[in-house]
Amino acid sequence: MRCCPGALLRSWPIIFSLLITGCASAPRISESRFSQEYFTSRNGQLQYRLPVGWLNLTGDSSSSNNTIWLVRSDFAATLAVREVVIDVGTRTEVKNAGLRRIAELTLALASGEGGMRVVMPPASSSLRGTEICTYEYITGHPGDKIRVILLDTHTRVYEISMLLTKKVPDRSMDDVIAIQRSFVENLTW
Repeated sequence: MRCCPGALLRSWPIIFSLLITGCASAPRISESRFSQEYFTSRNGQLQYRLPVGWLNLTGDSSSSNNTIWLVRSDFAATLAVREVVIDVGTRTEVKNAGLRRIAELTLALASGEGGMRVVMPPASSSLRGTEICTYEYITGHPGDKIRVILLDTHTRVYEISMLLTKKVPDRSMDDVIAIQRSFVENLTW
């Protein structure tokens, strides 16, 4: 069987599209764990997607200290975003040295609120090309764990804290923590 060069040229767009489709990355698994709709934070600076099975209480008056406030529908976990207000000198320090100093300060503030134990000390990393700093501690309330991600948007610093109560079973702890990271990945500013 001989192939005519004209037939090969005519089928080139089909071959090319098959190659591109085969090389495309698979959709992120976390995409199905979030609503398609974007919501706007209280301060109007962040857009976020609501995790499936979570309640958006951002507009609730009791969340006035939070830019975003989400509660898991079984009330076993909450996710709160608040702006960490810093002065010009601290902004320069963050630009030069990273978020670790802010993490140390916010962790020190948390330790003054009824006792706590650090489970994971502040560790810097990158998420979507943006610096983050993560740490975790157990509160003075038995069984409650707080996991914090600090995010520098280059104009503001945000603390995204996840409260995990003892109602969250150990077997699903990693899944709930993954929701926090995916939430941050889906944030836009």
